[in-house]
Formats: sequence, C-alpha cells, structure tokens
Amino acid sequence: MKFVNPRNAPPSASRIPYWDENKPAGLDGSIPPAKVLNDTQDEILKVITEAGLTPDPNDPTQLWQALQALIASIVAGESPSIEVPPGSISMFAAAGAPTGWLKCNGQAVSRITYADLFAAIGTSWGAGDAVTTFNVPDFRGEFLRGFDDGRGIDAGRAFGTWQDYATARPQNDTVQRVDPATGNPVTLQQAGVGQPPATNPSEVGFVRASKTGERIVTGDFDPGGGSNPYVDIVNVVTGDAETRPRNRAVLYIIKT
Repeated sequence: MKFVNPRNAPPSASRIPYWDENKPAGLDGSIPPAKVLNDTQDEILKVITEAGLTPDPNDPTQLWQALQALIASIVAGESPSIEVPPGSISMFAAAGAPTGWLKCNGQAVSRITYADLFAAIGTSWGAGDAVTTFNVPDFRGEFLRGFDDGRGIDAGRAFGTWQDYATARPQNDTVQRVDPATGNPVTLQQAGVGQPPATNPSEVGFVRASKTGERIVTGDFDPGGGSNPYVDIVNVVTGDAETRPRNRAVLYIIKT
C-alpha cells in the first residue's frame, strides 16, 4: 500500500503523518484526499474477494470473515490462489509445461481454445494460419532481452524481433601489434619513430590474453627499417560459433 500525504501538507517525497486540529494554536487539521479512502477500500475488497466472498456493502464483518478463511486455509496447508495473467512468461525447471501453460516453442495453437492468451498477445509472435490459429513465442535456445521501448540502449528494435549474436568492438582504442622477435604486444607509440604504418591497418587486431580454443595468426610483415617490424594481420581463426556467458538450459513457458 502506498502512503498518501494530506492535501494541505507541503510537497514532499517522504511520508507526512496526518495531524489533529488545534484551534488554540491556530492549526487546522490535515485534509485526507479521496485517494486515501479509495486505496483503503480497494485493499479491503481485494482481501475479501481473494477469500472467495462476494462483497456485501451491508455486512460490516466481511473483512474479518475473509481473514478467518485465509488463515484457516494456510493452517490447512492450502495456499490462496495467485492470479497469473495470460501471456506471462516464466522459466520452468522441467522439460514439459505444467497445466495452464504452453511451451514457448513457436507452435501454432487454436484461437478459440486459447482465447485468453490470444486476446493478450494476438499475432505478435506469428499469425498461425491467419484464421483459426496463432503462434506462441519461440524461445528455444535464446537469451531474452528487455524491449528498448524508446530508451535508446537497443535502438531501432521492434517489439518481439529477433537479433543475431555479435561481438562488441574493444573499449580500448589503442591498437597493438605483435613484435615477432619477442611475441610481445607493441603499441604504435612504442614501435619507434620513422617506422612506416602497416600497409593494411584495417586488418590489425587487438592483442588480448589467449583463451583455450583460440589462437592468433600473424602474417604479412613490414620490416620498416627498424628493430620492431610491423604485423599487418592479426586474426582469431578458431573458437566457438557464438559469444555467450556461462549458462544452464531451462524451459520457457507462457501462461494460457
């Protein structure tokens, strides 16, 4: 429940308690806005309906009845139902979807059988046969990313679109080349005055610590007249087919 400050209180981001009127001191009492009573009523009605009761404006004991019913269900080992809206996505620790959920595997399902889900997501993930079916999302083998929604971090993306993997350019803008005599990286500033630049500098890579499964191949040396000849090509030629963090495989499911 969110605290609502009095209408006649000074603006504040913090909670301001209500106060009583004090006429001898010339102090008016605090004025509660309508939101205070509306929010309180909504909170009480939520408890009453969650307990399975129909709100009755003529019964002043319903909140107490609801609390008794909810406490009794907890004592009996039962849990109050939690409403999950259709279209909610969750991760599941089994290979099959539980009752009331579908696998996020791109399948086409009935617009009638899953009318609530269709009303929630429509054809955002596929129109099915465009008449009687629609598609659920296909998240098999995918990492999910928050929709940019105008923030500008992942600009230009439409909701639900797929994005291929990529490797970011290095944050360090100092190009390094390998000294073939020592195997050590050499920056442009360290290479020595009077040595010419590489003939194809666009292919010069960034030196980094080696990783198992990768190796660096160098070639096309420019002697340059100095003791540290340049290497024009530094290419990573082996490794995996994608860039990824450590991970575990789980099942994505969608509420129907």
